[in-house]
Amino acid sequence: MPTLLLIRHGETDWNRSGQVMGNQPIPLNQTGEQQARACAEMLAHTPIASIVTSPVLRAVQTADLVGRTHAAPVHHAPGLSEIGVGNWINRYWKDLAEDPAKRDWYAQPDRARPSGGETLREVQLRAVAAVEEALQIAQEGPYVFVSHGDVIRALLAHYLRLDMNALRQARIDHAGVSGLEVTESDTHLLFLNHRPGLHSLA
Repeated sequence: MPTLLLIRHGETDWNRSGQVMGNQPIPLNQTGEQQARACAEMLAHTPIASIVTSPVLRAVQTADLVGRTHAAPVHHAPGLSEIGVGNWINRYWKDLAEDPAKRDWYAQPDRARPSGGETLREVQLRAVAAVEEALQIAQEGPYVFVSHGDVIRALLAHYLRLDMNALRQARIDHAGVSGLEVTESDTHLLFLNHRPGLHSLA
């Protein structure tokens, strides 16, 4: 019964400004590095079998910081990459509200496609394939997958057998960790978007 730990990358300056990065090599900012280190510390006593990451820079930097804490190998999986955003690249999310693809992003995941980009369903298919390939390696301990917000939502929707639209309002924060226990017959959500500091909340 493998446990999957799905981690979103740390913050970048473009996240803060609301600009669409796509797969561009935008690095973590200082806050993002701190988030990734705090996430690594939070998982310090969790045995990790393998770390698999999106090859996009911000995810790789996050995975490397977690990997250093655990001395765990980090593998790149293109299937975990950020959504292909097509002509949304470099624009601001706030300016896309009336774009039909953005408006229908979750309601019609099979059809809503930014011009030159991917649908959420296509993203889900490649991300699930990347996870399933990693799980073919028989190792004990949780598997860590570092990726992007909507990619993680798509994975959660698949393994929990939920409609993608049902997860549109699920918060997936920077360096937040979501846990799944996968069995032969079912999948259980262990926790959603856990992040450093939550234990201190009243």
